[in-house]
Amino acid sequence: MESRKGVIMKRIISILILSTFFGILLPRATWAGPSAGAADRLYVLDCGQGHAPDESRWTVGVNVGKPIDISVSCYLVHHANGYFLWDTGISDAVAAMPDGWYPNNNPATDIHWTRAKTLESQLAEIGVKPSDIKFIGISHTHPDHIGNAELFPTVPFLIQKAEFDYYFAPGKTGIAKPPSDARPTFSKEHPVNLVQEDLDVFGDGSVMIVYTPGHTPGHQSCLVHLAKTGWILLSGDAVHLQDNWDNRRIPYFGTMPAEQKLQTQLSMQRMADLISFYHAQLWINHEKTQSDKLKHAPAYYE
Repeated sequence: MESRKGVIMKRIISILILSTFFGILLPRATWAGPSAGAADRLYVLDCGQGHAPDESRWTVGVNVGKPIDISVSCYLVHHANGYFLWDTGISDAVAAMPDGWYPNNNPATDIHWTRAKTLESQLAEIGVKPSDIKFIGISHTHPDHIGNAELFPTVPFLIQKAEFDYYFAPGKTGIAKPPSDARPTFSKEHPVNLVQEDLDVFGDGSVMIVYTPGHTPGHQSCLVHLAKTGWILLSGDAVHLQDNWDNRRIPYFGTMPAEQKLQTQLSMQRMADLISFYHAQLWINHEKTQSDKLKHAPAYYE
């Protein structure tokens, strides 16, 4: 009998072949094309900074031992039907830690996380309360993306069912958080809308969740349309660095199962297809050199 891994590999290869001929890597909502609606504003929020002693944790065999600084951004979209927040960043509690946060208390290997200001204060600066937000899209359940999830206890999360099941799987203990953060990282009782692959958030093609698994089983990215700026694809962690994108480099290559590597490659190809179809910009969440050039809140894109 063929192994489960063999079956999965064959399915992924079949999907790749079919996508080449039939273009199924584009989401269902793309066929709206230029007639899609547009969100009013997009704010870039500073959701933390990280310093890692070895870049090769993401680049596998390249730049071994080279220190690297990474950005963490959250994105607030204003639409005629409400606010949509994409990711919640590193815990706001880190902003009050003068020496920052080492999740495993090991400066030799940990990412050193810091926050210049809290997510809550940045929302307040533009006149937005946590309760004003209609939906929160969660790219995936790592601590630099869900660190402030329970700052919004009544706001529904838009999260892939595969990611929800992965995070709350039996025997899993959740993720690290600063000891001073009294809130749960992500409560199972939190209201959620479980997404199955793609989702048109407001029903007009202006904000689309795009299924990009690989980094985690239910990873997703977000495609936003603005009237003046055009289309922007928010990467999540489907790709971490510009150089990784340019070279289609897969993080954790040595330890990642074969089917997960293929998923990552498929997702990166899907992103490339979307960028080509929409003439979209790619905003890479952890690429600090790019993030530093973007306008940050209270400024915005429209």
